[in-house]
Amino acid sequence: MGLENCRIKMDYEKFRKVIENLEKVSERSHSIHKLGIDLMEHEDIYHNIITDLLLTVFDERGKDWIDWYLYERVGFTNKVNLATDKDGNEICYDIPSLWEEVKNNLKCKQDTNS
Repeated sequence: MGLENCRIKMDYEKFRKVIENLEKVSERSHSIHKLGIDLMEHEDIYHNIITDLLLTVFDERGKDWIDWYLYERVGFTNKVNLATDKDGNEICYDIPSLWEEVKNNLKCKQDTNS
């Protein structure tokens, strides 16, 4: 996608807000599920919308890292799973480090230092 066609701009602050809100929704859903209420069918449509929207901003690799951070980083036993780069350095352990990993996977390249 050329810069002249980029209408969707993502910077760190917008990204942080999106991820924080998705984390809150996930925590709320998990709490409701622990009460024995299954909203999976109801929530599927929202997850599909979120997936489609994320894929308008990030390529597949970026979206995969976001999914990993949101849904796989902390397992069902509350054990934190670690991800590392090719040199063994930990990545995607918090929102700023997730941004560092995915900002290069934006479909519209822009100034991502902010």
